[in-house]
Amino acid sequence: MTLHPRPTSTSGRRLASLVVGCTAILAAVAVSPMLKPTIAAPPGSKSPAKRFFESLTKRPEPPKAFIPAPTPPPLVAEPGEPSPDGGSKNSKTAPERLASVPPATVGTRPAPGKAAPAKAAPAKTSRPPSWQEMVAFTGSLRASAERVASAAIDPAYAPKLPVRTAAPSRTAARPARAVPPRTKSTGMASGAQPPQTRRFQQLRALVAQTLDTYQRRPLNTAHHSPWEVMHGFIAFGIPTKIRVGGPGGDLVNSIGWMNMGGRCHGQVMLAAVDDRLVAMKGIGVQGHSAQYLAILAQCRVAVNSPITIQSKSFTVADLVKEEQLSCKSNTELTFALIGLAHYLPSNSTWTARDGKEWSLEKLVAEELEQPIRGAPCGGTHRLYGLSYGCQRRLKAAGGLDGHYARADRFVRDYQQFTLTKLRNADGSFSTEWFKYPADRDDDIDRKIQTTGHILEWLVSSVDQELLYDSRIVAATEFLARSLAREPSREWKIGPMGHALHALTIYQERAWGVVLPGSIAAYHGPMKAAPDTARIADAPEAAGKPKSSRR
Repeated sequence: MTLHPRPTSTSGRRLASLVVGCTAILAAVAVSPMLKPTIAAPPGSKSPAKRFFESLTKRPEPPKAFIPAPTPPPLVAEPGEPSPDGGSKNSKTAPERLASVPPATVGTRPAPGKAAPAKAAPAKTSRPPSWQEMVAFTGSLRASAERVASAAIDPAYAPKLPVRTAAPSRTAARPARAVPPRTKSTGMASGAQPPQTRRFQQLRALVAQTLDTYQRRPLNTAHHSPWEVMHGFIAFGIPTKIRVGGPGGDLVNSIGWMNMGGRCHGQVMLAAVDDRLVAMKGIGVQGHSAQYLAILAQCRVAVNSPITIQSKSFTVADLVKEEQLSCKSNTELTFALIGLAHYLPSNSTWTARDGKEWSLEKLVAEELEQPIRGAPCGGTHRLYGLSYGCQRRLKAAGGLDGHYARADRFVRDYQQFTLTKLRNADGSFSTEWFKYPADRDDDIDRKIQTTGHILEWLVSSVDQELLYDSRIVAATEFLARSLAREPSREWKIGPMGHALHALTIYQERAWGVVLPGSIAAYHGPMKAAPDTARIADAPEAAGKPKSSRR
């Protein structure tokens, strides 16, 4: 049998030429020095061409099991006192709680005197997903992330978490202990100064350059929704501007525009319902209850700041009251905790709309009962809220006890867990949040999303000395370099806002830099003390107030 070669069609030759041409272009991009970015890529990163070719041959990895994570410690009664929770679920020991780790991935031993649970049937062997299934899953995951992208959170205000020199316990079952009373902060920065090294000098310049670049890119009311606008001002606070009507419109204050009922992409964030002020919830507005109040709190907007909606006059205090009435057990209270902890005295109590009694400590207790894994943005906002609640309580009372002490220990254990288990070689954090170590090195948007959120929580909650730890410094360098390398990239606004917020927090805590028009968010031991040598060299400037930010 004679085999005749199949004639090559004109379209086939054109397709072959196109493939060869694309390959040549990719190779040229990979090696051409003229096309390399001015800012060096983070260590361990790969070229676009290498990532492209690897994506064609790489097979989907099997799902990984969650690694063990910290759990909230039990609430322990003082000697001679009855159990604070009356033997409720809060009295369980940490090993029994398992911190939301799926039962299928973590084994537990039966308690003494109890029969061992029946063994589950062996899991069925599942086939690897097809390429079409993976594409569909990835698309739905990204769509969900965009809808859920959470609000802003910036913990901290004054005294913050107590300074401790001892490393936090890694034993999840260790009883919570009350933090001994400490002297209240006078408002003067008293934290440790950053190391006087070349690395920190370069980091300071890089962070300042990155923030200055992105502050010059205001959003506009024609193209951006209220949800995007509030994520725009989480980074730079009160001075943030927005253009009215489009990219070439007049600049106005972003928060003022939103609080005066200004429309963004045809939507408003706030509405008047009878005599109540409510924040809208849904696509394009709030993604979570009390999210807008939490972001106003992080920007340090005053409680008596005016709000005008539908010709009715309100203040931020009216929004605070509405969120108090809306509190409900067994629901997401992350953002309510952030907003109410900022605007209310730490000993406040109130009655919600359903008749239940509430306090700020009860909010903390409710949040401790909710999982970290599976919460919005990987649980970073929940950890942020618990951190900020403790900081505000410490400022008011000088110490932590009860559920506040539990939250303080839990947050500190999660800090160590994150820094020891979830870091990548390039300085970023896991692209799977707090589930397990992962590095999607071909997805810079995902890396900015997870690292930006995790670093935002870390730099707002760790003690001042830990702020200069090489692991946190490396994550800060990764974020700043990644954003500075592609300033014209259309980053997703939610993740970008939180990443920039992380950089502004680090800049204020490490070097005391606050943008003009903003309000300082950190004081006392959570902010580097002024450089006395420099003040001595310039005594005429010592008495002048520094410009404040956030």
